[in-house]
Amino acid sequence: MVEQFEIVARVANPPPSLLSKYTRKEREFFLQYADFVHRTLNSEGVREKLRELMQMENIRLTRELDFRIMVFPARPLTGRPRSTLHGSYNQDAGQISLYPLKLSRLWIRREGSSLFQTPWEDLADNQKKVLSEAWLSAISTLIHEVLHVKFENRGYSRYSEEAIVRKLENQYAQEWIQQTESLVGQVTAE
Repeated sequence: MVEQFEIVARVANPPPSLLSKYTRKEREFFLQYADFVHRTLNSEGVREKLRELMQMENIRLTRELDFRIMVFPARPLTGRPRSTLHGSYNQDAGQISLYPLKLSRLWIRREGSSLFQTPWEDLADNQKKVLSEAWLSAISTLIHEVLHVKFENRGYSRYSEEAIVRKLENQYAQEWIQQTESLVGQVTAE
């Protein structure tokens, strides 16, 4: 049983074949995005909220969790081209993966290049919106995937488990967002 829980997040190393599918500006943008998520997950506010969640939900770990921050967005889910994967939990490996939002290449080239290096107060409104969405996605996906850890050996069907996890995610995400929203500006341009 793992008594002390700490987030030890790492940025995944994308394979060269995936790197070659993106322009230099796009690669730089997504590497900065991954670093932003890394700083967010390692902020004391998020770490404390995660410890509280695990206590409240009585989540007991039998092994360390590996938090991977993926550099590039996931491909659309099979059969659902409008659905994009934001995260996943691999039970066998004890690995939680968080994916960035899928953003248009045009937006990345025009407005994304300075997004993570500019202080919050100097960002344009649409940049603030994207940064807030990136932060919200990372937080809610983290909550969602950690809740899957709770139910991993309960014998629920995939659909039943997903419904329960989504309900709990919505409940906790509302609370987290209200209590940690100030972190968005703090983790930019560090």
